[in-house]
Amino acid sequence: MYKLKYLCVGVLVFFFPFMLNAQQVQLQSPPLAGKEAKLYYYTGATGDSLLSVVDSSGKASFDIPSGNYRGMAALIVPGAGGVELVVAEPTVIVECADNELNTQTVGFAQSKENNFLKHIFTAQSRSMQQQAWLQAGSELLDANSPLLSAIPPELIKVNASMQALDKEIASSELYAARYYRLADFMNRLFDTEQKRDSEGAKAIRQEMEESVDITSLYHSGQLWGSVLNFYLSLFNHTAGTDKQQQYAASVLKISQRLPASSYEAFLAGCVTETERFGWQEAQDGILAGLHPQYIPDHRNLQRALGAYRARNSKTMPALVGLAEADTPYTKTLLAFYDSDCGNCVNEMFRLVTVYPKLKDKGIRVVSIAADKDREKYENGIKDFLWKDKLCDFEGFEGVNFSNYNVIGTPSFYLLEKDGKLSGQFFKVEDIVLTIENN
Repeated sequence: MYKLKYLCVGVLVFFFPFMLNAQQVQLQSPPLAGKEAKLYYYTGATGDSLLSVVDSSGKASFDIPSGNYRGMAALIVPGAGGVELVVAEPTVIVECADNELNTQTVGFAQSKENNFLKHIFTAQSRSMQQQAWLQAGSELLDANSPLLSAIPPELIKVNASMQALDKEIASSELYAARYYRLADFMNRLFDTEQKRDSEGAKAIRQEMEESVDITSLYHSGQLWGSVLNFYLSLFNHTAGTDKQQQYAASVLKISQRLPASSYEAFLAGCVTETERFGWQEAQDGILAGLHPQYIPDHRNLQRALGAYRARNSKTMPALVGLAEADTPYTKTLLAFYDSDCGNCVNEMFRLVTVYPKLKDKGIRVVSIAADKDREKYENGIKDFLWKDKLCDFEGFEGVNFSNYNVIGTPSFYLLEKDGKLSGQFFKVEDIVLTIENN
């Protein structure tokens, strides 16, 4: 008999007021005039927010900068409630004639996306109620009751109605339908993971690798993190002793079919999950599958990749902003520091002292500052004897700090001419000892 998982229904109850792919979201609610309103929309594990105030006529508007957003969003009015909606149309109008904002009090004027999602929820809820009543009737009625014979035909009708709804959802290109299909996949993933169903896991894995809409998942809100988390957990409970290798291979296979808009976020999300589970082997397997010269824009992925390359003596990423050398050199010493760090100031003074010796050995010195204050930075570099001094004034979030996974200063990296890491240090005296002994 056709059954629908409860989890999926719960997701719909929570999300159906969302609106997708909208350049502008408008709230029209005179009872909420004068109140602050916020709109949250999602990209992977992160969310952006827009702030507005409901004017005296009851209107507030939010402009999503990209202009082509297709995903879920949340509209919140502190003290009055909130709703989730699909944003996938040029304009989404949320109407509320009540002083409370919730799924029961809002309407979506001319929003095909949100009204379709509401249609799914309403039709599904009605069919499930009918199915439950008929099943209860078959159990409560006496075996000789003449009414009993009428139940099977009615169940067939209900099941046919639910199957027709499934077909309607499957054939729709609306984001609302895509979101529902993702929620349905999450239900089956969750069920398989909880049951530790190894055979069922094979089908889930194939679906994830070949057809799950990662691009739509990227803007789905909480589904993004849930799917990534339970997908790794699925391997933990159903794969064999090589589960970490299997997971890494699966992640890389999925990534090969992804567009640039979701490629890095997916890899970064999976790497984050390996950190949560302590799966270092899986993380290394994912990072090893990336191109040796690949430099991601996603900060978490930058840090993980930098740490991996450092651990495995891989070719380190090129420094952003570094000019070509005008004199020959044998090695490069990268000095990451922060002018607000007393220990950094001391070590950089020591580096200035030993610089002539490093220069004689053909070592090119490049300093990279975590400073955000330009005046402090420029005062700090006055005594530096080397030519190459970098600072993007973004602090530890700067691209070079992220690429090298620098989370503390001072940090020194000694690179061979081919860019491979030959040593990492925290004191200048250790650098000198290493150079003198080689």
